[in-house]
Amino acid sequence: MARQPGRTTRFLAASLGATALLALAAALVSRTLAPLRQPAPASAPRTRSAPPLTSASLPREASPQLHGRILDADGSAVTGAHVRVIAQERASRVVAETATDRAGGFAFARLGTRRVRVEADHDPQGEVRSAEIVVSEDSSRELTLVLAPAAVRGLVVDADDGHPVAGATLSVEGVPWSSPAVTSDASGSFRFPFVPFEATGLFAVAGGYKAARVALGPREDAPEPDLRVALDRGDPVDGVVLDPDGKPVRARVVACEGRPSEARVESGDDGAFHLPASTDGCDAVALHAETAPSDPARVRASGPLLLRLGAPGGISGSAVDGRGAPLDSFSLGVEAFAGPHGQTVQVRPAAFRGGSFRVDRLVPGSYVLTASTQGAPPARSDPIEVRRGAVTDGVRIVVAAGGVVVGRVVDDRNAPLAGVDLRFDLVSAVVQSDASAKTDDSGRYRLEGAPPGPFTLRAQRDGFRVKLVSGLFVASGQTIAQDVILKAIDGGGQTEFAGIGAALQPVESRIVFGAVFPGDPADRAGVEQGDRLVRIDGEDAALPLVDAIQRLRGQPGTSVGVTVERKGTMLELLLVRASIVH
Repeated sequence: MARQPGRTTRFLAASLGATALLALAAALVSRTLAPLRQPAPASAPRTRSAPPLTSASLPREASPQLHGRILDADGSAVTGAHVRVIAQERASRVVAETATDRAGGFAFARLGTRRVRVEADHDPQGEVRSAEIVVSEDSSRELTLVLAPAAVRGLVVDADDGHPVAGATLSVEGVPWSSPAVTSDASGSFRFPFVPFEATGLFAVAGGYKAARVALGPREDAPEPDLRVALDRGDPVDGVVLDPDGKPVRARVVACEGRPSEARVESGDDGAFHLPASTDGCDAVALHAETAPSDPARVRASGPLLLRLGAPGGISGSAVDGRGAPLDSFSLGVEAFAGPHGQTVQVRPAAFRGGSFRVDRLVPGSYVLTASTQGAPPARSDPIEVRRGAVTDGVRIVVAAGGVVVGRVVDDRNAPLAGVDLRFDLVSAVVQSDASAKTDDSGRYRLEGAPPGPFTLRAQRDGFRVKLVSGLFVASGQTIAQDVILKAIDGGGQTEFAGIGAALQPVESRIVFGAVFPGDPADRAGVEQGDRLVRIDGEDAALPLVDAIQRLRGQPGTSVGVTVERKGTMLELLLVRASIVH
């Protein structure tokens, strides 16, 4: 399996199987080991949502609690309007969302009993917000909502001389979902096509200026308010980053993390850096691949800002076989990592002898290690917490012998195929399985060293499509039978597998869907590019990336349930795996 150092720039095909498409590695760590990252623990799903449905098309067991239509000002149905159900709780939040169908219809089931509002928008018709209503499990409410203009426009100017400021970025504040930002033009003018009625204000950022907020009052009687945003000039804030010993060091600096005014810069070899004036009043931290982050420090226009990195941590422990005996020799890698500020680690794989290991200069966070030795499948550690300036010891990784897969490989006419190469596909992002076998003249094979599962068997021979058989399980020391049919390459795709037809991409401490291939299971179920993977079949998806991929793979016709987060809303989707050739 290919390993690529540095921050990942490729998508990982969650269902693809083709090892060539797995430039796996995501931000692989720099020095003694090699990682991916572990997604941070995900929150429980908040709601269920479905593709756009009218009340008539909902199944009987999912009768709508809330349904209706979205119309424009002329009374015509609006197709594709974004409809949200917002719970009126201590903090408003989106609990379900969908898009209207061709008749402008929408429907929501399984909302529970609660007080909610319904909001909908569509460009250019505008937005609408319902009154507060109560939905319950034993009744159904019907609404007809008419879109009305809800735009906000205005002018961004210099507070000192009033001249227009071009290129200012403005974003909406006060809504429990993300809203697209806009940029002021050469005349300083800007316009939001529609701004949710729940929005409390606009936030403006421009180069050479301090960030500014402008409040949004009630807008029911002002369909398109005209705002004036005045920006105060400001100077860059200077600073310096020091290592734990007090020496200047090159590092990344993040200020206003997660806010519209977020800034990311890098200090020079002399430790010096400059933050834009818009970060005044925010916290800033320094990040380095081999130390702990600095403590947050408040950015002040008066400056300068001093950020001192913390002492790194480490991990020590042992690797043993299934009988508890120390391994004579083994390799070790970081399979997954989750740290603060979306930080990644860079550690090269390392070889150890005598059963013991120690890895130093680690960024604090949660690690999953993978150990591998000849003749056995790679084995994972439990999550390991590394703290600033401390070594986490006593870690024990058991590398068991693994299971056995036996079977027969034939062509599509049931003729046995000799010389077929069989291996285990994508068992780890940092260490490879050395298990391999070839079929004999009768097409039979015996492949030892199988991981517990789910795992994928890869069969390959010149002139035939590569076949990936996924969703297999076997206990250590046990044997399973798996026959394989290979099809000759006919000018089409060269790899055959079963999966969901989407790709996974590691983004900081999350796993998100990258490419979603048109017409494949993920696309048909409603998965969208950028959705964050939260749960797989009801279980937390805070997994090493390769494990998430294996769980999404499987046999054709079988199903897998996923919970995804999209713009703050949890959606539960059912995907039926299909056979795919590419």
